[in-house]
This record gives sequence, C-alpha cells and structure tokens, in this order.
Amino acid sequence: SVCMVANSKNTDRIVSAAIDLFRRKGYSSVMVKDICREAGVSTSSFYFVFSGKDDVLLCLLRGHKDDFEGTMLEMLKAGTPLEKLWVLYNKYLCLAESFGPELTVAMFELELKRKFSFIDPVNDYIRRYSNWLVRLVEDCQASGVIQNPGKADELVPMAVRLSFYILLEWCVSKEAYSFTERAFKEMESFYIVREDCRGQWKKLLDDGT
Repeated sequence: SVCMVANSKNTDRIVSAAIDLFRRKGYSSVMVKDICREAGVSTSSFYFVFSGKDDVLLCLLRGHKDDFEGTMLEMLKAGTPLEKLWVLYNKYLCLAESFGPELTVAMFELELKRKFSFIDPVNDYIRRYSNWLVRLVEDCQASGVIQNPGKADELVPMAVRLSFYILLEWCVSKEAYSFTERAFKEMESFYIVREDCRGQWKKLLDDGT
C-alpha cells in the first residue's frame, strides 16, 4: 500500500515504469505483470509496495507536493498582480499537463468510481492560496486589468471549474493542443482581461516554471 512506499528501494523503478507504460499503452491496457517486467522486479516485490496499479497512480498524485516557498519566490519575481495571479494558476495547470491525457483520463475514471480523488488535491491547493487569489483578482479589478465585475471570491473557484472542463476537452482531443495555453486563454476571456494585458502568462511557459 501507499504507506509502505517510502520503505521500498523498488518504488521509484516501479512508478517510473508504470507511468511510462500508462502513457504509451493506455492505463486500461497495462497489467501489473507488464509493470513488473518493465521495472525488472518480481510480482511479490510490486505487491509488497502497492496494492495494484490504481495505487501507483495515487502514489504519483501524492508525490506532487505543493512547493509553498518556491511558489512565493515566483510570485515575488512576478511584476504585476495579473502576473502573480497567473503564477498561482500555472502551478496546477502544468501539473495536469505533465500527466498527459492517458493518465488524466485514468484519474477521471478512478474519480468517478470513487476509488480516490485527484480533484481534492487541486481544491486543497486552491484553498491554501485562496486569500492570495482573491486579493490579486480584486487588485486587477481595481486597476481595470480584469473587467469582469463579479465578486472575486466567486470568480476564483469558477475559473478553476472552467479549467477542469478544458482539461476534459484536452483529454478527448488526445493532446491536440497545449492544455495550459488553452486554459490561460479561456481564463483571460472569463476574467475579461484588458486587451493590452493579455498574454502575460506566456513568459511562465517560456521559462518552464
């Protein structure tokens, strides 16, 4: 099970092999024996660490911990309130894109089957930075950069829900375009970002942050 992950030297090899197979062959097509063969471990070694391939996905998701200090440093480097807002959104958008459509679809399926939630960690992230997000939206509204007149504390979660819909479309398209680029463009439209301020998120993607 996941609680034993840290105690196994085979864990990294298993997770790395599993993720590679999930991306290449699709989650539903990969069996535990395939993962073991790819990782070069025995089946008993696999089950010593994980209860099944669902457990590997859960381990992957839990392994992506929020880097609070790193996020704050990136916000300090950002110049305008809008750039700081995009830094916060970029954190979870890039995480979703890094999983790829095959893994993301598998996580959606497990979410629907109530085996585990990958939406909860995103919601936890948004709650953690909620005050920052709301304050930045308010600052942008006050300066006229964001022209959506809605209440900031209502707009922030709506933008997150919008990104989930875009994520689903991206999965259906099988990565036909950049998820993060599409999400930022849609959020600019949602927030009604002033025309001369659009595209500030591009520097984040160019820097790979």
